[in-house]
Amino acid sequence: MSGRGRSTGRGGYNDGGRGGGRGGGRGGNNNQGGGRGGGNQGGRGRGSGGRSDGGGGRGGRGPSLIANNPKQATVNLIFASVSEKFHFFLYGVACVDKAGKSVDSNIRRKELFWKGLMDSDILKNEDKDDWRRSIFFEGSYLLSSRQIPGLEAKNLPLSLVGGSMEAMASDNGDCLTIETVQPYTAPKELGSLPKGATSAPVKVTASPWGAPKKKKAPTPAKKTVPPPAADSLDVEFDLRCSMCTKAFCTQDGLMSHCKTTNHTPQYGNQDATTKPANREVFLTFCNAALSRALGERMKRWGRDYIDPDSISEPKDYKGNSLGVNVFRAFKCEFGLHRKGMNGPLQLGLTVDLGAKLMRTTTLLDAIYKDKDRNRSAIFSPQEQNALKRSWVGEVVICTYDRKCYSVVDVLFDKSPASLPIEGLNMSHAEYFEKRKNIKLKYPNAKPIIGVMGRNKSTIYLPAEVVCGNELEPSLKMMLPMIASFTPEERHLAMDKIKRFIVPGAQKTKGVGGGLLPALGIQLQDERLVVPVSVLPLPMIVAAGVQVPANRGGMWAPLMSTANFKVTPGKAVELKVILIVHQSLERAANEVYGRIRGMVNTFNSTYRFGDKPYAIVKAGDNERHWGAVRTYFDGSKMPANVFVIDLTKPARRAALDPAYSVVKQMLGNSGFLSQFVNFNTCDHSYLRDDRAEKKSNTILSGVARQVLSKCGVRVWWVNIPRTLPLPAVFVGVDVFHAPRKYDPITKQKAAKASVAAIIVQLVRATGPNSSSTVEIYSKTFKRAVGQEMDLGEPLKESIGTAIKYWKVAPKSCVVWRDGVGDNMIKDVAKQEIPSVRSALQNNGTVGTASQNNGPQVALAYVVCQKRIATKFLSADGKLGMPAGTFVSAIQGPDYPLFYINGTSPPYSTPKPVRFVIAQRDASLNSTSMSELAWALCHDYPNWTGPIKLPGPVQLAHKLAELAGNFADNGENIDDKAYLNKIYFL
Repeated sequence: MSGRGRSTGRGGYNDGGRGGGRGGGRGGNNNQGGGRGGGNQGGRGRGSGGRSDGGGGRGGRGPSLIANNPKQATVNLIFASVSEKFHFFLYGVACVDKAGKSVDSNIRRKELFWKGLMDSDILKNEDKDDWRRSIFFEGSYLLSSRQIPGLEAKNLPLSLVGGSMEAMASDNGDCLTIETVQPYTAPKELGSLPKGATSAPVKVTASPWGAPKKKKAPTPAKKTVPPPAADSLDVEFDLRCSMCTKAFCTQDGLMSHCKTTNHTPQYGNQDATTKPANREVFLTFCNAALSRALGERMKRWGRDYIDPDSISEPKDYKGNSLGVNVFRAFKCEFGLHRKGMNGPLQLGLTVDLGAKLMRTTTLLDAIYKDKDRNRSAIFSPQEQNALKRSWVGEVVICTYDRKCYSVVDVLFDKSPASLPIEGLNMSHAEYFEKRKNIKLKYPNAKPIIGVMGRNKSTIYLPAEVVCGNELEPSLKMMLPMIASFTPEERHLAMDKIKRFIVPGAQKTKGVGGGLLPALGIQLQDERLVVPVSVLPLPMIVAAGVQVPANRGGMWAPLMSTANFKVTPGKAVELKVILIVHQSLERAANEVYGRIRGMVNTFNSTYRFGDKPYAIVKAGDNERHWGAVRTYFDGSKMPANVFVIDLTKPARRAALDPAYSVVKQMLGNSGFLSQFVNFNTCDHSYLRDDRAEKKSNTILSGVARQVLSKCGVRVWWVNIPRTLPLPAVFVGVDVFHAPRKYDPITKQKAAKASVAAIIVQLVRATGPNSSSTVEIYSKTFKRAVGQEMDLGEPLKESIGTAIKYWKVAPKSCVVWRDGVGDNMIKDVAKQEIPSVRSALQNNGTVGTASQNNGPQVALAYVVCQKRIATKFLSADGKLGMPAGTFVSAIQGPDYPLFYINGTSPPYSTPKPVRFVIAQRDASLNSTSMSELAWALCHDYPNWTGPIKLPGPVQLAHKLAELAGNFADNGENIDDKAYLNKIYFL
């Protein structure tokens, strides 16, 4: 028999069907055939058979990697101990050119510093390699684990290069001076070491070389570090050397090293000027040391470190290469944490695993395609212009050092062998062979690529050593499959990092072993395990249909039965203006009819008419937005206009270049609009059942978006009843446009940043409390990269919204995105008073403000989504389910909690950290975690939970949309969009 049987999955014991563990396939019996099936490990292997007797089917992807109802979780956080004798030095650095102007290039500063230090007689030759490990140059300052000889405070300021007769002269008159030095110890509030920690000081009754003599001082020539006080027989020291970067597991190992090298243990090196470091300076030193330790074993790529042996080349289901190499990238950072609310502050290392991708095809491959690279191709002027348009302004990455550059020119008349390097009397091909040990395969191949170098200079790179840094949209869609890691892989990454940085576990190149222990930082052995709980699904009701608990991850199928029960005669008929790409004219009415049917099925407050109000024919790019402008400028618009744009971008592009232009035009006029991209799915050609299902799924989402944009509350989510009502929710986010090369100014430039503020009002609870949303949105143009100083925009937005609504709120919760740990205090201090002022000065628009009511209860919560913290099962093999709540890890200043908003079944869930920077006492009875989790289900663009609460996700969406407008959203008609979510 064939069909779907029953057993552990959806299939009989000997049947085909959908086997257990998401394996198996459809059809067949008696173990015959194969199909695209598998066992409970999934798989997509092919066999014989099909959808008939003995047939198989399509296998699954194996068992889910999500834990079921967990009670504990392992964290990718390793606590570290700081030795009692821990200290470091901070040196101030000044660098000027011969005209006295500051040298801003950190690379140039670093070159001058090491030249001045290493080429002088300050350090002994045998010690120079060791000093390179323990000095961390950061541009305007440098950090050192030890006092650098000759750079004591009494000798400063001291010029290392230029500036004096004694100092070494630079090649162009630059001068680098060490100005100040400040010795530091660990912060006072840092928790004490656990008992028995290997980095704790050792106490002996005499010095390592015997009991000290009271009257006789040691010979200075043999000891560069003073011994213990002569009148004391009690000596404490760390298990590390004070004169080199070595640490030891035992006292015997340390003593043997000291006797052999005539070094001394680390007794401490404090004087009257030594003081405890603040947290920022302390973490800067720890992370600089961590970066150096990782760099001794791995290759640096941006801020991450990659394992060169971990390279993989993913392939498609046919076995063809996808054209990229995937590297495992380790993301490691020290931070300060507490175990529980009242635990001591401790240093902790967060270890995460990410992916770095590099194309396998170079620019030379992309330019030449099928042409012979050994024979320099001749490109026509049209081909040259087309290639320049494609690549000038794009970012490329070097295959040999993984540095990124912006392309400024493509020279078709030069090759690496023919273009000389100015001042070196050699060609670029010779330079790469002699200086970089890279022999070019095609030295005569034209063109050569000009990229932006230092100080707006142009440097040239062979096309065969650079790759495009941007991935195709189709490849980006595959990233979750080719560039994600399972919980177990992330768990094992922690062990690998520990092996790199603990003493004796693995030899590192250079002098000595593990660098961090040698500096007084020792990782603890045990993994951190914390209690967790899974928050229940909040009540979700869509037009009378309640979402059951087992559909809480995705309730889109239930939406088809939702009915708002508004009779057509009482509904508002939208005047739909249909913008149609020239290639879609024949399908326009049919697709409109399908969308109309799905919108009207909801029987909501808004409906589509039988026919579009108008149809506007459009082309590509200028002919797209030009047609829209011509129609709207030359026609008188009726009320309740809604624009549907059926677009088909040229060359099967995923995004339409006209999208932001048309959206800006309509946004400035206050019109609602919805794009339908036919490259994502061709709704005019449904070749089979699968294509029809995909089209219906997308268009049903379009129908929901249409209603949401009109202000319909498509579903209702229950929030904690202890929250005082009416309540105002505020979402805040800032969009920063990526920097791009400007061919006019010939430098990288970024557009202005855009802040978006969303203000939502909840007057009452209950699924029947309101069928529409009350929302106000506003965007603000900001300076490039400016994240702070949103006090006045918040005051303006909140004040305007509550005056429009004529409401006196009793509570307000601000959800703020884009704020790092070191900015929370300043941002909260600047923004919270402005929010309070707006809440108190309520009244209708155009009337005098009221400021005589009780203070509105306020909570200010920072949402941090770009964090490395992950929660895994106790054995590290499974991830945590959606709704996982953790509060056992706290930060240094504010109470916080973590929530897994989503849980992809075959990757590792990524939690969001919620930092409560302010909560008034009147809100103490309201659970911020329950409120956040409820609002994660209240984003109308997705029928399932998301990572962030709805208000802040809406702010993110609006900021990104306006940030891509030419005017940065400055002319959006916010009044026309009151109570509309136009930007979905």
